[in-house]
Amino acid sequence: MKAKSWMAGIAAVATLFAAMTAPAGAMAEEAGAPGTAQSSTSCKTAGNTITVQGEDADAFKTWTDNGKTPSGIRTFKVAKVADYKLYNDESGGLVHLETVNGSKQRIIQAVKALNTDSSTSLYVDEDHDGDPMNWLANTKNDMLIRRYAEKPGVDGTALDKTQVSIDETNKTMTLAMPTSGLYVIFDDTTPKQQTKDTGDNTVAYDGFNNMLVGTPLTDGCKVTNNHGVVDLTSGSNAKTSSTTTERGGFKFTKVGVEGDRSGLAGAEFTVYSDENFTRVLTDANRKVVRANSSEEGGLVDFSNFKLDAGAYYLKETKVPDGYWSGSAAKLKVTMTNVNGQVKLESITVMSGLNSVLLSNSEKYGYVYRNIKSITQLPLTGAMGMAILGVVAVLCIGGASIIIVRARKTKRSFVA
Repeated sequence: MKAKSWMAGIAAVATLFAAMTAPAGAMAEEAGAPGTAQSSTSCKTAGNTITVQGEDADAFKTWTDNGKTPSGIRTFKVAKVADYKLYNDESGGLVHLETVNGSKQRIIQAVKALNTDSSTSLYVDEDHDGDPMNWLANTKNDMLIRRYAEKPGVDGTALDKTQVSIDETNKTMTLAMPTSGLYVIFDDTTPKQQTKDTGDNTVAYDGFNNMLVGTPLTDGCKVTNNHGVVDLTSGSNAKTSSTTTERGGFKFTKVGVEGDRSGLAGAEFTVYSDENFTRVLTDANRKVVRANSSEEGGLVDFSNFKLDAGAYYLKETKVPDGYWSGSAAKLKVTMTNVNGQVKLESITVMSGLNSVLLSNSEKYGYVYRNIKSITQLPLTGAMGMAILGVVAVLCIGGASIIIVRARKTKRSFVA
């Protein structure tokens, strides 16, 4: 399968956390301490929306009708983990994170779980390290931040569908948060993996990992990535993947005997989904899977049909004029996924009598031969023995007739 790194998820480098440019001392200070001012521009909140920028807007959707029809937008839960505490004076402004009171103890336990290899907690307590979320921001350690986002110690509340929208043109998804601050966003879609079916291929979108991201702040806050945008097209963000599978077909050559050895036209082949040949197959584009052997070279070409990996059953539904119907093909075709492309794995004969009529070589590929009578079956292996057996039965039958006639003749002389 083809894993395409379209970055449809993030293991959670927070937009706010990507690099906060306020001095570390200022970031670690408790509420009320203004720290060192950075600019004369004021630090303010700039809205409550968070935007996710992707490479494929269809990744934000749910799909129905076996992946052929978009049915809506993915569902999300959100949990606020920190408020913004903003400070401004004549020379500029800065921002400090203050963990929300209602979830603080659970968040502290989650932050304490971010141990070193020696199992020693990096965060001790508020008296020693200050506010837990502010401490985490100041570590500027992407690995710790990602690990926290995976197990944040909080549960989310569902966003209403009206709070989530998609911009097809710009390939973005916008989520409206209840208030400004730092949030964990959970993909609550069921099932999480959604599959789009274009007919020619399928694209399986694996969904989003937890995102830890803040709502927008003005440039005066001196925080990088302060616009509330999660850019999934950026290599700096953790990725999830979509898997694209391109459907495919197969082909083989049809030949005959005598003057038709190089190619036999006029044969019709139909593919079925069952080994009893009761259900004619239609491909992913709803085309009946049927083909004829060509005038030039006897090619039977199914390569333009869009088949999934699996087993199919091929029957010769029309034998060329002058050829024995008993040599009509009944074949099992196995298709397999090779690095995201469905290709032919094997063709095998379902009828033992005709197994010698199918060959496969590196030069010619699969070739199936029609014959005009049973006597043209190659006298090799089991098939040769089968024909000899038929001849033997005929000979025994002939001998019986001779014996019966001889007895009748003898009786007539006696009489």
